[in-house]
Amino acid sequence: MTPKTALLWFRNDLRLDDHPVLAGLPDSIEALLPVYVLDPRQWAPDALTQIPKAGPHRLQFLLESLKDLKQSLQSLGSDLLIRVGHPEEVIPSLAEVWDPDVIFFEREIAPEEREVEVRLMDQVKSRWFIKTYFTKSLFHPLDLPFPLAELPDVFTQFRKKMEVHFPIRTTMPAPGHLPSLPTHFPFGEVPELEELISVPAPTLHPASAFPFKGGEKAALQRLNDFIWERQLLSTYKTTRNGLLGESYSSKLSAWLSLGCLSPRRVFSEVRRYEAQHGATDETYWLIFELLWRDYFRFVMMRYGAALFKKGGIQGKALSLGFNARAFDLWKKGRTGDAFIDGFMRELWHTGFMSNRGRQNVASYLVHHMGIDWRWGAAWFEYALIDYDVCSNWGNWAYVAGVGNDPRPNRIFQPERQAGMYDPTGEFQQCWAVYPV
Repeated sequence: MTPKTALLWFRNDLRLDDHPVLAGLPDSIEALLPVYVLDPRQWAPDALTQIPKAGPHRLQFLLESLKDLKQSLQSLGSDLLIRVGHPEEVIPSLAEVWDPDVIFFEREIAPEEREVEVRLMDQVKSRWFIKTYFTKSLFHPLDLPFPLAELPDVFTQFRKKMEVHFPIRTTMPAPGHLPSLPTHFPFGEVPELEELISVPAPTLHPASAFPFKGGEKAALQRLNDFIWERQLLSTYKTTRNGLLGESYSSKLSAWLSLGCLSPRRVFSEVRRYEAQHGATDETYWLIFELLWRDYFRFVMMRYGAALFKKGGIQGKALSLGFNARAFDLWKKGRTGDAFIDGFMRELWHTGFMSNRGRQNVASYLVHHMGIDWRWGAAWFEYALIDYDVCSNWGNWAYVAGVGNDPRPNRIFQPERQAGMYDPTGEFQQCWAVYPV
């Protein structure tokens, strides 16, 4: 059957550029219903820690991204239908009303997201044709040069295998037009943050490393500014461990996490820059970071729920426990170590922290305080504006020694780290005046 009507369920693919469905819609599609479902489980308490899964910084960024996507779709004569509820219930109910020929949605790989997909498929597969796609990774899973079961347990081995040919599919342009909308539904507006969690929307902190704003337009603007306007890519490897300001790193992670920006678009822009200005270690290092991001996605795909267990994918027996008072001091930046506290206060007030900071505070919680690493991972899930399930849990397991780190007992010493990366104490002094 040639499909004439389609429902597109957006998930973490909130963009028009390099979107496999929007770029490849069959000409036969006469009507398209774009949908996003705000699932209350996104901000519900975590089962182990009772920490809410998403805090105000991340949720506000998500709502801004939805508003931007809605405006972009409207500019093409389409729109975005927003619903609050469980997708495995909302999507079938919409399909029941409209009866589309095909339902498109992005495949996710973490266990909870996969469970939602399974329940959804059970509801709709007998009545509607389903077509899924992958769009969050640089490499398509089908293009890996080895079976997933043979994914290297060390990143360097993975990187070397992928660098041989760089099997990256060509980016696709944003559509110039879209099919008409069905007339069955009132589209309405994107809700405000207070309607979801009864917390005022966060405002830009004076010491924030970057004025994050959700949406594809802001993502493409930052990409262009970082690579082309300010040519910060040319010094990226040297500056990436900075701690203050907008320029030391790309700050693209928040948009990548929601799919407002395609990793393949970032890759193609880096290669385009290198073609004009020459390839160096500095320019390559942004690709290097994308490879790390992909690696953790494939680790999640291979190991699944094991990555969330105390012993991680290695199944180690850890003596780590939990101390509520100590954990509270850590998360509020009141440990007494100015270097660690600075990072934690930055996270609390802004929803962001440098990569150097994340490594240090994670190591401190696990190796200095002896606290179960999963509590730290859950706090990051709540607090980070750029939370990505694969990178977050993969990195925490790595630091805790139960993930993919080939070197056991990797411990960051705050005093030494502060001397290397904040020798004048500027970062520590900056955040000392902003207590929690």
